[in-house]
Amino acid sequence: MKRLLTIALAMMLVMTLVASASAEKVFRTYLTEDCPTLNGQNSVQSSVNTPSTYCGATLYRAVPDEDGKNYHYIGEIAADLPQQVDAVTWRIPLRPEACWANGDPINADTVIYSFKTGLDPVLTNQMADFISDQDITILNAKEYSKQTSEAPVSWDDVGIKKIDDYTIEITTTGEVSQTNICSHFTTRATVLIYEPLYEAGMNEDRTSSTYGSSADMWMSSGPYKMESWVYGSIQTYVRNENYWLPELFHYDRVEVRIIPEMNARVELWERDGLDYLSPDSNTIETYIDDPRTVEYSSATVFHIDVNCKNPLNPITASLNYRKALYHAMNREVIAGDLFGYQEPAGTYVNGQAGMFSESGLTYRESEQGQAVTAMVEEWGPAGYNPELAREYLAKAYEECGLPEDTVITLIIGYDPSESAWKATAEYLQEELPKIFEGKIKLESKTYSGISTTEFKKGTDEWDLSPNDWTRSASRTYPYTCFYYYLSTYGSHPNNYFDEEFEAQYAVCDSEEVKADYTRMLDETKKLEEIYLEKVVHIPVVQEVSYEMFADRLIIPVETYLPGFGWGLPFADIAE
Repeated sequence: MKRLLTIALAMMLVMTLVASASAEKVFRTYLTEDCPTLNGQNSVQSSVNTPSTYCGATLYRAVPDEDGKNYHYIGEIAADLPQQVDAVTWRIPLRPEACWANGDPINADTVIYSFKTGLDPVLTNQMADFISDQDITILNAKEYSKQTSEAPVSWDDVGIKKIDDYTIEITTTGEVSQTNICSHFTTRATVLIYEPLYEAGMNEDRTSSTYGSSADMWMSSGPYKMESWVYGSIQTYVRNENYWLPELFHYDRVEVRIIPEMNARVELWERDGLDYLSPDSNTIETYIDDPRTVEYSSATVFHIDVNCKNPLNPITASLNYRKALYHAMNREVIAGDLFGYQEPAGTYVNGQAGMFSESGLTYRESEQGQAVTAMVEEWGPAGYNPELAREYLAKAYEECGLPEDTVITLIIGYDPSESAWKATAEYLQEELPKIFEGKIKLESKTYSGISTTEFKKGTDEWDLSPNDWTRSASRTYPYTCFYYYLSTYGSHPNNYFDEEFEAQYAVCDSEEVKADYTRMLDETKKLEEIYLEKVVHIPVVQEVSYEMFADRLIIPVETYLPGFGWGLPFADIAE
């Protein structure tokens, strides 16, 4: 009897070990909103990064160092790191084994089709500028994408060339590093597109394609492939058996749930249904002392766009009006109480900008950045000064010829699922009438299921709009965080442009200035001062990111790495 029991126990142990060995490693995460498309070339929404990262392939990919202390670039579709031909020309060899999830080959023609389509002046893809001008500026690429019938630009003049079936060549407008080339070709805008499906989805006048509108209208090429996409519910990825670098990735399956509401995320986290959670202002208090919580200053400054074209607002175009609003923001309350454990920001250049400087100091830590911060603090805490706000509003009334007893109703548009901005809007609805002694009232207009930029395109009947944009290039070139507010950026979120501001940006962006880091800091200081003087928009909060990871997740890096993050696609699961 004892022998039979021993055999039974041994068999159970073997079965357990076999089951454990064969158990799927499933990474469970979430998005707060679903993707408007899987086509990384044609959406400014950050949610598209997730399927692009897991299921898309780019020329290069950032991967963690073996010791977990840093990261480096490897060729993904590229066979090797870019090879410099001359001061502005780089040759990129491609992997013969690279292919789509269905086995179709990827070659130089695929790359040329993808980038030429992304820059197509008729398609006007929203992320075209990220192909032409991100970490590098490709010769004539932006000119090609912005061309008009009066000023045509030939594709033959663009610095993207096919040398042979497995070699392409990139020509830039100035000298760049090998790292710049690699970094440029890692974004979702440079994920290659599958020509047969793109062409199948093209409309008759070739102004748009349905490519990426569904899982069936998109082709995976990365380490995972899209198994299913239930819009608004869940995206599911499984291993791509045709991917050529499988040893870098450890999950068997990735489940990305679409969970707009924070309470639902917390509930799933508490039931061990998520491996990752980013607490918001309403939940950080619960988790601030949890040993699983990590924090870091991000490259994001939350700000408020100010509409300068609202036909219902009689002072909409007044600079004094924008200055009044700037000084009316109690950023300490908004950042600390409403966003929760965030930092008030009366300046806009973010806390990570310039961190890859020669000195190792960020722009905000530099003499130039500190001078701008000191100027803002002289106005009041992070620029908050109710008395100054009232003075500027009085000037706006006088400038626009309004009687002193005029009451102006402003409209703030926001997505109510963004709880911190919802709380901020409600706070401002109470606070602004007090600060401006009843002359300003604030009403809200909510939207959901679309980006802030899409909301503002649909109407001019709004005055304030919460927003945030991050540009990774600012970690090297701090001035680039202002890139999105130029009139030349096709998907710009604002509708106010200033010639002095744009001219100073051009100075910062010149090869002469980029070659002299001290001068770049000086010129960035001038740019930020113009930004504040002209109130291009209103900075409010420097984001401090808080994140949590399940104990079973094996993170591949020791700490958060700016420009790389925690390397979650490369993590492993201890079952």
